[in-house]
Amino acid sequence: MQTYTGSSILSVPSWVIPGSYAENLRFLECKKEIKGVELLFFIYDDETKNVLDSEWEKIQNFRERFVFTAHLPELLQPAHEGLVALLAPLVRHFVVHPAAQSYMEQARLLAEWTKYLGASFLVENIKAGLLEALLPHLEKSVGICMDTGHLLVDGQNPAEFFARYRERIGEIHLHSVDKEQAAIDGKLPDHRQLRRDESWLLELIPLLDNYRGVINLEVFSWEEAKAGIEVLHFFRKP
Repeated sequence: MQTYTGSSILSVPSWVIPGSYAENLRFLECKKEIKGVELLFFIYDDETKNVLDSEWEKIQNFRERFVFTAHLPELLQPAHEGLVALLAPLVRHFVVHPAAQSYMEQARLLAEWTKYLGASFLVENIKAGLLEALLPHLEKSVGICMDTGHLLVDGQNPAEFFARYRERIGEIHLHSVDKEQAAIDGKLPDHRQLRRDESWLLELIPLLDNYRGVINLEVFSWEEAKAGIEVLHFFRKP
C-alpha cells in the first residue's frame, strides 16, 4: 500500500458547520487532527467585514491553536489591501485566484503587498492555463496552491502537477470530483470528499512523503472533512 509520513499541516476551511468564523473555530478546537484553518473570504462585502470586525479578537484567541491561512476574494482588487493588512500578521499565507486577464496588474499588487505588508501569497490553479499565464509575471517569492479538484475537472493529473511544481507548492486543496452526484444535487462537481480507492489519489499519496506544507481538505461540511481525515489516516505510515 502507498503511504506517506503525514508531516504536513492538516487544515480545513472556516466553514465546516453553519455559523461564523468564531463558531467554526470553537467547533474545531477539540478536533486534535486539525492543525490549521483556512479563513474564507470568497466574497468580502460589508456583511463579511462586519462579522470579521466583530469577531476579530475571538479569532486571534486561536492563534496558538491553529495555523491560519486565508483565501482572498475571487476577483482581487486594490480595495482588498485593508483586508490583507489586517490578516497579514495572523496568517501563514494568502491564497489567490489568477485573474483571467490583467496578469501584470495582479502581479504588481502581489509584489506591493509582499513588500509593504510582509504578506506571503500562493496562486491557485483554477481553470487550465490561467496559472501558467500568470506565473511568468510573478516574483519567485509567490508560491502555488495546488487544487486537486480543479485539476481533475480539467482532466489533469494531480501527481504530475505536484511533481512539476513541488518546490513552489505551499498548500494543497485536497478534494475529489463526483460529476454524477453533481448532476443530482446541482452542486459543484469538485469539493467532494475523498475516496481512498481513487487512482489519482493512490498516485499522489507517495509524493506527499515529507511534504511540510498545508494540506487543506477543502470541503464544506464536517462530515466530508471527517471522511477525508479517515482516508489520510489510512495511508499514513505507522
